[in-house]
Amino acid sequence: MTNEIKQKGFSTLLVDRYENGLVVVTLNRPEAGNAVNTEMGVELLEVWTDFVRNNEGLRCVIITGAGEEAFCAGGDMKQRKGMSEYDWRHQHEIFEQALWTMMECPVPVIAAVNGKAFGGGLEMILAADFAYGVDNAKLWFPEVMIGILPGVGGTTTLPRVVGERRANEIILAGGAFGATEALEWGIFNRVCSSKDLMPAVITTAETIAGNAPLAVRQAKKAIHEGLQMDVRSALRYEVECYNRLTGTEDRVEGTLAWNEKRKPVFKGR
Repeated sequence: MTNEIKQKGFSTLLVDRYENGLVVVTLNRPEAGNAVNTEMGVELLEVWTDFVRNNEGLRCVIITGAGEEAFCAGGDMKQRKGMSEYDWRHQHEIFEQALWTMMECPVPVIAAVNGKAFGGGLEMILAADFAYGVDNAKLWFPEVMIGILPGVGGTTTLPRVVGERRANEIILAGGAFGATEALEWGIFNRVCSSKDLMPAVITTAETIAGNAPLAVRQAKKAIHEGLQMDVRSALRYEVECYNRLTGTEDRVEGTLAWNEKRKPVFKGR
C-alpha cells in the first residue's frame, strides 16, 4: 500500500489510513480475543459515523482483528457478568448503532477474518460487503446457549447470505463451523493461509480503490438497495444509479482512457 497517514488514536482500535484511499480498522483487544466491550462499541460507532459523514477520498475499508487467534470473539462476556438489564440494553444499543452505521458505509467494506469469529464478530463479517478468511477460522453463533439471540443483525443478515434453512440450523442448534463451510455457504468469498490473508485482501482493496470511485459507490448502493426491492423496482433503481454517473468527469475519462489504451486517472467527479 502507499504511505500511511497518521490517524487519531483509540484505546480498542487501530485505524490506519493510506494515501490511496484505503483504511484498515483493526479490533485491538487481542488479550480478550478482540471481544467487543462498551468502549470498543463506542469507538466503532465513532469510526463508522466518520466514514459515513466525512468520506472524501475514502475508497475502501478493511476490518480485521489483532493477532492470529481471533477476528472477534463477540461481546465481552466478562464485562457482561452481573450487568443489570438496563446496562445490558444500553450497551446493546451502542452495538446496534455501530453495526447499522457500518452497513451504511458508502464505500466497500471487506472483512479480513484472521481467526475465530463468534456472536457479534460473525455479525460484523455478515455486515461487510464481502469477506476473506483464514483456513483455520472458526465461526459460531452461540447466543441461544446463553438465553439470547444474534441481535446485532445476525438473524437478518445470515439468512440473506446462506438461506433460511441453513440459518435456522446455524442459529437454533448453535453449532460452530469452519472456513470450508463458510466458503461453501457464501459467508467467505475466499479462504487463505494466515500469511496470505492480508496480502490477498489488500490486493482486492487496491483494485477497488483504483476503479472509478463514484461508480463503485453507486454500484454498491444499487446492489444493496436493489436486494430489498421487487425485480422491476430494482431495475428502475439501477437505472437511477447509472444515470447519476453518465454526466461525471470520471465517465468521460474512463471512456477516453479505454479507447487510448491507458490507465484512467479518476478524480471522483
